[in-house]
Amino acid sequence: MQREQLSIPKILLYILIALLIYVLQTSLFGTWSIRGYHLDLLPALVAAAALLDGPVEGVIIGITVGLFYDLGFIGIDGLYPLFFLIFGFIAGEMSRLTLSGSYVSMVLMTAFEMIVLGLLRYFSYLLPQAGASFGLVLRQIIGGTLLACLFCFIVYWPMQKISRKFANR
Repeated sequence: MQREQLSIPKILLYILIALLIYVLQTSLFGTWSIRGYHLDLLPALVAAAALLDGPVEGVIIGITVGLFYDLGFIGIDGLYPLFFLIFGFIAGEMSRLTLSGSYVSMVLMTAFEMIVLGLLRYFSYLLPQAGASFGLVLRQIIGGTLLACLFCFIVYWPMQKISRKFANR
């Protein structure tokens, strides 16, 4: 079995995009609200990296995105990097077995990822700490997921261009 080469410049560009999205999300996007929902594009980064390039890139970007979540959001420390690491690996393996690196696959994986992440947040933090209503939280999860799926092209297009550029080498 032949081992794939890991492109450090490609990974650094992905991390730079993740940092840019994180800064935009915590500053500009954080103040915007569309019908009561906030735009969260960080999970789309993990899905795009995993589907376009495989499990190694999915894991690296997953850990990066998880650390950004731990820096900027309330929750259990260490839970986000672990979740995104596992998701990046599984999505990368699925891209090799069944899914293509297409935009539709990325949107579906992002939706699945955000729903699972929202439920994980609810059962690990919101329910025990705040006693939040499941119906209200589910409404926020679904609305936020739909909003992210509408705008995840912002993440997919630059990452696809980077992936294609480094695939030719």
